Amino acid sequence: MITSLFLAYLLAAGTVATPTTTAAETKKTQETFKPFTGKVTANKVRIRVKPDLESHILRQIDKNELLLVVSDAGDFYGIEPTKNTKAYVFRSYILDGVVEANRVNVRLEPHPDAPIIGQLQVGDRVEGQVCSMNHKWLQIDAPKGTRFFVSKEFIEPVGGPEYLLTMQKRKTQVEDLLNSAYLMSEAECKKSYPEMNAQQALEAFQHILRNFADFPEACTQAKEGLALLKETILNKKIEHLEAKAELSNDAKNELIAKHKAEKQELFSDAPVQLNPNLWQKRTQKKTEMTEPMRMWDTIEESLYLSWSAFHIGKKIDDFYAEQKANASVLSGTIEPYEHMVKDRPGDFILRVGDVPVAYLYSTHIDLEKYIGKEVTVQATPRPNHHFAFPAYFVLSVE
Repeated sequence: MITSLFLAYLLAAGTVATPTTTAAETKKTQETFKPFTGKVTANKVRIRVKPDLESHILRQIDKNELLLVVSDAGDFYGIEPTKNTKAYVFRSYILDGVVEANRVNVRLEPHPDAPIIGQLQVGDRVEGQVCSMNHKWLQIDAPKGTRFFVSKEFIEPVGGPEYLLTMQKRKTQVEDLLNSAYLMSEAECKKSYPEMNAQQALEAFQHILRNFADFPEACTQAKEGLALLKETILNKKIEHLEAKAELSNDAKNELIAKHKAEKQELFSDAPVQLNPNLWQKRTQKKTEMTEPMRMWDTIEESLYLSWSAFHIGKKIDDFYAEQKANASVLSGTIEPYEHMVKDRPGDFILRVGDVPVAYLYSTHIDLEKYIGKEVTVQATPRPNHHFAFPAYFVLSVE
């Protein structure tokens, strides 16, 4: 009885090792463990300071993040600190970058109750900066050998230790490419349309989409940047073409003469190149056209003539084919826009519920037939002359 109680006391005091947790077995496990790159398989996975569920949580990480796994700790993996993990040491123990005492605690936060993540010894050299939150502490990188812990169930091996380094380099590369593409786009978007040369920026975004699919967040940003750049180019092009359409009579006649063949087809009696609806408006119902209809007809002809100056040999169908390729799909109810103001951007308004969302006009479609109806239109942008909503030329209605 006495022997049993004495043995129990020794076990509780830690002076006798239990047969399942010997130091030799622990050392053997660590010696045979091969580090690897692990991928996180869920969102909001917790990194802890120690390998137990009651331990302090360092931070949470999301799905697909990569970690360097360097040890086995039961139900947890030991990992190296992630990039830019900071630690803190009391400044009184540091003189000219050298530790002046033994077993100086390195803590997770700049206060004495923060979790300890390592220790420094006398003579160790440290580099850091005075903590902005508490000037009594020095902010440093986590010491070599620091380990944090993640539950094994959320880690999937994806390669050796070198894989993490490769992916970190690729991440830096795609971030640099993305920043460069946005900077080039910003510079080009500040230029006028004739001065723009956005091909390099467009190719940079497309290069990211083709070659960095393993970085979905960067690809999403590249898609957004590419769409924004294309939209800006299109809007500047429309503004430029509209400005060209407002040339003096002599300059406009010179432009028309340069493209005499296209002009003849545009106004000839043979409706070969024209949309049937547009041709019908220009021939059978020419005398019935209202002043607003004539205005839009003139604007569209001017846009085409200006466009043809940069597209030698192209017909009006080619012009609208390009417009269709850049078209947007809008849905809502069509209502007439009855305010006969100068430079109005359309004859109709598209509403979603009670909210107006766009001005509309068309020389292809008789939009009066759709007043009060819920429709889906395919439309291409037009200048809105600084009115409240964007303006569109309607190509088709469903």
